[in-house]
Amino acid sequence: MHVGTTLQRTRSAAAPLWEQAFAAWAWRHAVGPRPVHVEVEAVGSGGVDRADVVDRADVVDRADGADKADGADVRSAARSSDRRPRLLGADPGDVIDLGEIGAEGLTVDLADPSTPAWLWVEGAAAGPGATGTGVRWWVDEEVELPRVSAVVPTFRREDDATAQARAFAAMPFVARVLVIDQGGSLAGHAPFTRLLDAQERRSGGLPDSLPAARIELLEQPNLGGSGGYARGMLAALEDPTQAVFLSDDDALISEESLRRLLTFQALAEAPTILGTGLLDAGSPADAPTLLTEAEHVERSTFFWRSADGMRGPLDLAGTTPADWDALLPRTAADYTGWWGTLLPPGAVGTLGLPAPFFLKWDDAEYGLRASALGYSTMVLPGASVTHPSWDAYRTQMSWSARILHRNRLATAAAHGAGRGVLADSLAHQLKHVLSGLHLTARLWDEGARSALAGPDAWLGTDLRSARADGQAVVDAWRERQRSRTEGLEPTRTSPFSLPAGALRALARVLSPARAPRSVLEIPASTVSWRTVLGADAVIITSAQGERIDSFVIDGHDDRSLLVRVLRTHVRLALRWSSLRRRYARALPRWTTANAWREILDHAEQAEKAEQTEQTGQAGSTSTEERKDDSAEASQEGGR
Repeated sequence: MHVGTTLQRTRSAAAPLWEQAFAAWAWRHAVGPRPVHVEVEAVGSGGVDRADVVDRADVVDRADGADKADGADVRSAARSSDRRPRLLGADPGDVIDLGEIGAEGLTVDLADPSTPAWLWVEGAAAGPGATGTGVRWWVDEEVELPRVSAVVPTFRREDDATAQARAFAAMPFVARVLVIDQGGSLAGHAPFTRLLDAQERRSGGLPDSLPAARIELLEQPNLGGSGGYARGMLAALEDPTQAVFLSDDDALISEESLRRLLTFQALAEAPTILGTGLLDAGSPADAPTLLTEAEHVERSTFFWRSADGMRGPLDLAGTTPADWDALLPRTAADYTGWWGTLLPPGAVGTLGLPAPFFLKWDDAEYGLRASALGYSTMVLPGASVTHPSWDAYRTQMSWSARILHRNRLATAAAHGAGRGVLADSLAHQLKHVLSGLHLTARLWDEGARSALAGPDAWLGTDLRSARADGQAVVDAWRERQRSRTEGLEPTRTSPFSLPAGALRALARVLSPARAPRSVLEIPASTVSWRTVLGADAVIITSAQGERIDSFVIDGHDDRSLLVRVLRTHVRLALRWSSLRRRYARALPRWTTANAWREILDHAEQAEKAEQTEQTGQAGSTSTEERKDDSAEASQEGGR
């Protein structure tokens, strides 16, 4: 087997095509003019051990006889009786046979514009003595990969955090696993403490030449995803030669995916922040569903959008790269989700730490900051994490919606956005009000008013109260709805058409309060302004059909909310120039290591004071409260 530097390797021909396909369009940004080699490897009982022996093939020139064929024809040819591996390529809608792969492999030139966007090997068969075949993509140049500090914030998700720490510690290039416990529960969690004990016993028997990854438990008050990542990034500053991987506690990444990210960064000329695609943990492993890939911030409205052609989840089952046109970039990505992001060595020292936002928009703001300082950003296909999916209902109808909108407006102001963000905000708020999503409208309005108060009113000082402030809005709204929704029964289970829904909503705004006539029952996964438009009341159900929420909509609430929302946006528009200057000055002050040390010190002192005050008082967190906390904990570890 040749040495060089491995770009990508799959250990089995049975691996999902998503893992096998080589994204030539993405790798060319790192590889440049270097030739890329592909070879088929035989896998024995001890792993990859030798190149598969098949007939030798010369270097393929696509211009000499590379035939186009549809997917079915190519797959049929590749599976002929001789089972000789063939290199296939794909551009949108077309599969291209690039020739047979012999014992010496093949070489492709990614700098050649005619090289297909995607490449993969099909028809590889195990040779004598082998149990299977794998595929390796590599370049001649040998590069040294940095070691990694993995940062994992967690909040009362003990089993997830333990499993994540164990997985990272087993990866040979991970030096430190920094677990930031913001729920005060891991130190007493037996599986986690056993993991730490086993680590101490194991490290004592290793030679100095083989350092083991060290799991470190860092405890602090709950400061959200921003505070958790900031604490880990502060610790990572101790060794600026290491890359830093930011991970949710329930976002699982394979060793191969993380190695691909490290290799891409090491080869790239420009400093590059790399993100991961998000695979639905609930989808089959051999036919995954891709939830999201590359994203960017739309400057006119200052909201995150797909940087590729994805407009929703992409079911990869039964597809080939010829069907993946939606994954090709439409515009440059300028941030990556912190469910799985790799920062290159030295980046934290140069870029600073997250904005103290608690959660939501901290990753996007960091990406914008990095782009302004010359960093490239990319999401590498095939290097993905698996993560439980979420729905808009959970995001928009919970306390986090207040923080999301506040942070969006603060980030927009700090980065010099025009008033288009306010027009977009108002348009969404009008849809929230008219459709009856009044809780979302109230949460967004509270967030907008917080942003309007300016950075001195909250930035860096409200992390310990941010969640409670949003939850107070939710509790007040639900208390008012409780008596209204008693005995509510559905009258329909499908949304109104857009014209009918809009007419009913406008009529309701102009009418006095009345008992609901049209009661819509709808799954949480489909809740949006469009699906509830025109209903007088809404019952929201879980995937199992159980009722999880309900609310009544009346014209009086519509009118009072419309007035409130319009007033808030007029004030924002009048003060926007001043707010831009104030946030642009404040944000850099609050993203330094020293500022975060002060935030952490103040938070710990405040928590100790509260604990002292509560000494002797009976009561502890109930089982039900812990269940509620855990259900929303993933929101506090990521975007």
